[in-house]
Amino acid sequence: MAQEVRLPQLGKAMKQATIVALKVGLNHTVGKGQILCELETDKATLELESPAAGTIRHIFCAEGQTLDVGAPLFMLSQPNEVIDPAVLNKLQAELDANQSLDSGVSATGQPASAQSPADQVLSKIRPVAGPLGTIDTLPAEAKTPLPEIAAGTKIPLNRWQKIIADKMLESKQYIPCFYLNIRADITDLSDLRDRLNKTAAEKYSFNDFIMAALARGMKQYPIMTGQLGHDCIILSPTIDIGLAIAAGHGLVAPVVRDVGGKTLEQIAAAGRDLIARAKDNKLTADDLAGGCITISNLGGMGIDSFIPIVVPGQCSILGVGRIISTPMPSGKGDILIRKIMNLNLSVDHRIANGADAAQFLDYVKKQLEHPDELAN
Repeated sequence: MAQEVRLPQLGKAMKQATIVALKVGLNHTVGKGQILCELETDKATLELESPAAGTIRHIFCAEGQTLDVGAPLFMLSQPNEVIDPAVLNKLQAELDANQSLDSGVSATGQPASAQSPADQVLSKIRPVAGPLGTIDTLPAEAKTPLPEIAAGTKIPLNRWQKIIADKMLESKQYIPCFYLNIRADITDLSDLRDRLNKTAAEKYSFNDFIMAALARGMKQYPIMTGQLGHDCIILSPTIDIGLAIAAGHGLVAPVVRDVGGKTLEQIAAAGRDLIARAKDNKLTADDLAGGCITISNLGGMGIDSFIPIVVPGQCSILGVGRIISTPMPSGKGDILIRKIMNLNLSVDHRIANGADAAQFLDYVKKQLEHPDELAN
């Protein structure tokens, strides 16, 4: 019996996907579970498996198309089975209508309007009356290389840039933030890290300690795990922390799960795994879902301090600056050189107030300044 294969919803927040690569051709015989195509959602690149064995009798989609969930992709049939052409025509018309609405291109392939790239992004932004949906992270970059940047060049917005613009504009329009800054003396933390890394099989990063400190802070101030509901604030049952990673194909922020229930070694292992898979473009939709807070660390790029933008659906985001050797009085009349790190916290004021967030950030600072417990 003939069977339609439609674009499935591969995540709660998934609404569209782009066909990255077709893995089968017309009249190819496929088995159940065989890969039909690669899809790129606004979360990750995924593979679509065939729901049944059969022969590919019609391919509705093409590489590079962005389609809504539910759009027809393939028609499978059994050998010698006759498919009514009217059924195929109906599905093709459905797909053409989908393309006309979503991409601004008519079924004849002509532009439906003369929107600029910026207008195309802005046209997707809609006011929301209730809670914001969880926008967990940013997607993987399309595999096509970016155009060369030169003076006077017009660079069209690719799908990656449009999604970033969409999410960040939503954050700035609908999330009323306040910003807190604190300086942490991480001299002892740096010494501890050096000692541990002399014998550790895998090296610890500063982000590992920061995640551990944030988890302790959220246990102390659970409001910082909150997400805005329709008429309530929903506290997360686990402390899940996003980690912004600059991979070769773009920026992603996968989530380390249950940081509060992990040892420092387990936190470090989970972080390394996410970084490796992010750089290989092998993150899954589950890796990118949820999160209470995200860490964005630009210290390795020489940035002293910056104010990051809250990811919609999370309460806050922590911006981490570089470590600066700073002369400071010891209290005994002499001057010591201490290692100082700037921490900037952006907070959704609808969830947490200034007092809660300030105490939380101060608690995190104290954890970093007295780090022995973080290593346990």
